[in-house]
Amino acid sequence: MTGPGDRRKTRNGSVSGLGLRVTAHGAKSFVHSFRFNGKHRRSVIGCPDTMNVTSARFMVLQRNNDIAAGIDPDENMKTDYRKKYGETLGDVIDAYFEQHLPSKAPSHHAEFSRLIAPWTRATPKNRNRGAKRSTRLTLGEMYRDTLVADLTPQHIGPYLQRISADSIANNTLRQLRALFNWVIRMQIVDMRNPCSPFQMRKMIKQRRDYTPEQVKEIARHVFNPPMRQVVSLEGLSGREKQVAALKAGHATQNHDQLVELCNYMGILFLTMARPIEVKTARFEHFDLDRLIWHKHNTKGIKLSRSTYEYAFRSVPIHPKVAELVRHQRARWPESDLLFPNHADQMQPRDNFQRAIKRFKQLDGVPSHFQLYDLKRMAISMMMVGQGVRREDVSHYVDHRGNLDTTLIYDLGFVDPLRPVTQKLGEVLGV
Repeated sequence: MTGPGDRRKTRNGSVSGLGLRVTAHGAKSFVHSFRFNGKHRRSVIGCPDTMNVTSARFMVLQRNNDIAAGIDPDENMKTDYRKKYGETLGDVIDAYFEQHLPSKAPSHHAEFSRLIAPWTRATPKNRNRGAKRSTRLTLGEMYRDTLVADLTPQHIGPYLQRISADSIANNTLRQLRALFNWVIRMQIVDMRNPCSPFQMRKMIKQRRDYTPEQVKEIARHVFNPPMRQVVSLEGLSGREKQVAALKAGHATQNHDQLVELCNYMGILFLTMARPIEVKTARFEHFDLDRLIWHKHNTKGIKLSRSTYEYAFRSVPIHPKVAELVRHQRARWPESDLLFPNHADQMQPRDNFQRAIKRFKQLDGVPSHFQLYDLKRMAISMMMVGQGVRREDVSHYVDHRGNLDTTLIYDLGFVDPLRPVTQKLGEVLGV
């Protein structure tokens, strides 16, 4: 330290800039006086109770070296008071996204980013699409800098009430519950889940009924795709021939997409599988000689227990499924997937929207045709109505087995109940 007589000199191994400050109440602290970026500054670096003079000198020497290198010596000593006094919602969401969500499906990631925290989206949203559409400010953006411990049901309730769509409100509440449950379980904060007072909205679905005749007509188109129309170029001029050839090329491409959609729907109808299970299925999963499909992607029946785990579940397939698989093998000889993406054959196909629009234009296909409810509901209920045990149908369809899922068969439990109505008429003498 410098002496009182000559402050510009250092004596007895003292370091320039180190001083001892004593307040009026007798509190002592080591201070470092220096100039940085042309400004005079003084910083407290410790107190004599926890630091001796040698340590203070060594610290000042390091700080002087940082100043000579153009580094602010106080940069590492700044206190983040948000971290000091509590975690904010933004910090908790980032930790939740890094530690918990990697074990979830990509669709779960996308839903969480869309409904709670848009800044966690892997690929930024294309701002050119839907620019005129008004976007709702998510709860994560509204309270990103708010302490998690300060969030109450009074913050969650008004936000959920502003969401008019029941399905979006339920998905948002489900994601928020999972987020706060994880925060409490990891002991980041000691609080009650602010989503506990709220219940899921009751949703009434509108059934799309299909008569047996409509199902058979749809199946006829699926297993017998329409023939490709051949365009004749005879008698046309040069320009007309070019236009006709271009239309023929588009017609051929559209027909190929429709045929592939029919193969896709044929496998779905005959296996009653989920769309994601067929899209991610590989040719090596099918034993075409024994007519067995080794399903590696199952959502319903659990394949694992606490001590061991199975890699797949085997189900029988119809010979027509084997034929459709062979057709896909001929269409995509270089790919491992049954239905690969046309741009990248290593990735599964994402959708068949254009082909489905053309399929709805075929004769006998109802305008309310939906692929999922026909496959998982209409055909299942028809099989139960024909006398097949619903336990067998549920096991083949790979339902989870809970009551909410299996009760779906009661919606179409009509024909087996007709003897009851007949008996009622006899009892009442009608």
